[in-house]
Formats: sequence, C-alpha cells, structure tokens
Amino acid sequence: MYYKYNYSVLFIFGLIILLPFIGIFSKINFDLNNIYNFFQNSYTHRLIYFSLYQAFLSALLSCFLAIPFALALNRHKNLKIIKFIISLCGFCFVIPTILIVFAVIKLFGNNGFYNSYFNLYENLSIETIFGIKAILIAHILLNTPFATRLFFQSLNSIPSKYYEISSSLNITFFGNLLKLEIPYIRQNFFTVFSIIFSLCFLSFAIVMALGGGPMYSTIEVAIYQYALFELNFNKAILLSFLQIFICLFFLFIGFYKLKGSNFFEIDQINFIHPHKEYKAIKIIDFLIIVFFSIFLFSPILSVIYHFINNGIYFSLINEKFLESFFNSLIISITTGIIVSISGFIISSILVINYKNMIFQQSIFLISSSIIIISPIIFSLGYFIVLGELRYLHFFKYFVIVLINCLFLLPFSILILFNNLKNIFLNFENFQQTFRISIRNYFIILLPMIKKNIIFVFAFSTVITFGDFTIISFFKDQNFDTLPSYLYKLISVYKFNEASFVAGVILILSMIIFLLIDNLNYQGKSAIKTCR
Repeated sequence: MYYKYNYSVLFIFGLIILLPFIGIFSKINFDLNNIYNFFQNSYTHRLIYFSLYQAFLSALLSCFLAIPFALALNRHKNLKIIKFIISLCGFCFVIPTILIVFAVIKLFGNNGFYNSYFNLYENLSIETIFGIKAILIAHILLNTPFATRLFFQSLNSIPSKYYEISSSLNITFFGNLLKLEIPYIRQNFFTVFSIIFSLCFLSFAIVMALGGGPMYSTIEVAIYQYALFELNFNKAILLSFLQIFICLFFLFIGFYKLKGSNFFEIDQINFIHPHKEYKAIKIIDFLIIVFFSIFLFSPILSVIYHFINNGIYFSLINEKFLESFFNSLIISITTGIIVSISGFIISSILVINYKNMIFQQSIFLISSSIIIISPIIFSLGYFIVLGELRYLHFFKYFVIVLINCLFLLPFSILILFNNLKNIFLNFENFQQTFRISIRNYFIILLPMIKKNIIFVFAFSTVITFGDFTIISFFKDQNFDTLPSYLYKLISVYKFNEASFVAGVILILSMIIFLLIDNLNYQGKSAIKTCR
C-alpha cells in the first residue's frame, strides 16, 4: 500500500524544482543576436575568467594546506584534543560565510590585527586587502578545514594491519608516508578539489563583501546584481545557465566518488602510529597542529574576542536586532524540523523501494541535480514567480524556508539513507518472521536512527541560521535575518554592533553543532550507536 506514495513524492519533488525554472523561462528573451553579443562582451569574459581563476586558486591552496594538517592529526588521532579539532573542522563547513567576511576584515583589514601588530601593509607593500587577496584568504579559512576533515577520513580508513606490516618490515617514516598515506590521500584529492572548486565558484557573500568592486566580481554576484539592481533578467538567466553547465562538470566528478556520509561520520580506528613517538616528528607535528589550528580557526577566535572585548550592552539589543534574531530563529528551526522529517520519510521510501532501481535512481538524480544549481538561481526563479506576493511576510518566510529545505534535503538523504538501509536490511528477517507491518517496523527502527536525525536537524539549523545568499533576494527595510543585518552593519562600518551580532551568530551555531557532533552524534553510524 505504501508504493502508491512513490510517484506523489516524485511529482512534488520535481514540481518544487521546476517551478523556479518556469519563472525564469517566462522572463527570458530568446534573441540570438542579444545572446551572441552578451557572450562576446569583454565584461562577460572577465566574469567567467575571474570566477574560474579564484575558484581554482582557492581549491588548490585549500587542498595543499590541508594535507600536512591531516597527516599530523592522523598520527595523533587517539588524543581527545584531536577529536575536538576534527569537530571544529566539521563546524567550519557550516560556519556562516558572513562571519568569515567579518573575521577577515578584523584580522587582515587596514585596522586589523596583523597590520596593527606586524605592519603588514607597509612591509608587503599592500594598498588594500580587498580584491583577490581577501577572497583567497576567506576561501582558504573556510575550505581548508573541510578538506582536512575529508583527507583525515581517507587516512582514517587505512587498516591498522597495514601499519603493523610496515612496522614489521621496518619501513622508514618517509617510506610509510610515500607508499601508504599519500596514496590514500591521492585517491580522493581530485574529488575534494572538485567539491571545493564548486563551493568557491558558487561563493556569494565572500565575493560580494570582499571583492571590492566590479573588477573582482564573479558569475554568482553578477546574477544577483543583474536581477536586483539592473532588473535585467535576461542577462541574469544566461549567466545562470552558464554557471549550471560549469558546475555540472566539477560536481559530477566531486560527488561521483564521495561516498554518502564519509564527511559526516568519523568512526575512529584507534591505534599507535608507528612513528608518532619519534621526538623530531612529535615536535614537528605539534608545531603543525598548533600553527594550522590558530590560523584556520582564527575567524572563530577573532569573533569571540571582539564579542567579549566590546562587551554586551543592552543598547545593542534593539528592536531591529530582536526582529532579525527571531526571523533567523523561526526560519532555521522550521527548516531543521522539515528537513529532518522529510529526509527521514524520503529515505524510508527509498529503502522500501530498494529493489525498484528506476524509482530509486530517479529520486537520487533529482536530489543530486539540486546540488549543481546555485541558491541564487532558485531564489531568482521564485523571486520572479511570486511577483508582488514576495513583499508579504508570510510568503517571504515560506519561500526562504522552502529554498533552504530544497538545498539541505540532498544532504539529509546522504546522511540518513545508508544508515537506514543497513538497519532495515539487517533486521528484515525479524520483520518477515513476526509479520510486522512496514509502518510498525519503521517505528521500531526510529530510535536506532534517532541520533542521525538529530544530527541532520543540527546541521540544517546551523546552515540556515547563517544563510546570507537566499535571504539577500527577499530582505528589505522591514525584513532581515541576523546575517543580512550583520552585512548592513559591516557596510556602514558599525563594527561594535557588528561584533555583537557576529558573536551571537557564532556562539549559537557552535553550541548547536558541536554539542550534537561531540556529545550526541559522536561521529558514529546509527547501526553502531544502537548496539
């Protein structure tokens, strides 16, 4: 009887994705001369070139910096502090990008920490940090921890017997590094590079705030500017399709080999690394871990420092702040609940239909297609479809929650599906023996996957709480969330108020994510947790 819901889910899922494209196609003008002239324009060429250039450099630097950090962490992974560092690397994946913008200005700006104490600008002959330098720094701070966690997971998958064999053969440190550890990293290097390239290519808040002008604009920012400031939907839509085409190639490569929940689950294999006790290696690893931890987590340290240093004044908790805070809270919690429940329902339907490969692959194809499309494109589509309704608060809430859910649902399925399928198949014989109905069977299985669902909720809530991309299309003078309110404060150089808002966003995000990741979820799959 549950199979009748299959095509209803497929239809609703497909309609939500197609609706913004209907709006986009309704505005496009298929004039071949205009299209040809647009793509021959030198500014369009510069947009494409700079988008690819900054994404390539950001991804390459992030990956190469992550390798020594991941290797050092892997050699000492039995220490509790390493688990906390790995959790922080996971948090950096979901940290609001607007906080990275704030931290880069505070650390590397003209009046920032490094220039104040080390006279950075004069010594390196730097006129301004804005432009390609700020964009690269921000992307490195955001993505190197992400790459570190993925490379760490690759190293973590090396069977302990391989190290035992290398010890018995008296293989040197460099032999072990070159013949065992580097090959495991190399297997996933291009996958990690492709994913980070796509994330940087689709970067919005960082480029918009730190680009410093049209010269350092990207396709993502140009789509927003064409749509909202010039009201030139034709150019925005042409750039949107170009962006989808480029992302399609890199994300297909990136997600093709990346198994479901590798990033989200760290099931540590505890053993003594054969070379970790060497004094020289211990010192080098200590310096690497301390240096990279201070540098990569400096945005977190900077935001917390300025939050505490400026103090908490009740005058900062004004009506605008409270309105933005509650808007963020309502949108993020609503999104977290919907993504958790819908992710569980869709994963359950996929598991029930594990023999129906056509239906299962159709759902996976639709959910994967969401990942290759920028939030800007969906926001633009719904912005057009809503028309005058977009100015009503109810529809603002509804569309912002809907688009956030749309982009987080693939990650929800990614986290829940494999674990749910394993549990379902492991206990399927009991279900058939005792003739338990599918409904009751899933009620029985629910406690076993509860921790995964809580993790999905925390993950979705934190990402939505710090979202700036989607809200940028629907914010106005009377409607803001904390990230858009923070952007306004930074734009008018109100850094005391900005420090307070940034601190609130960071502390709430960290409490939600790290508490769930360390105490509740603990990086283990549900099937292992329930035993």
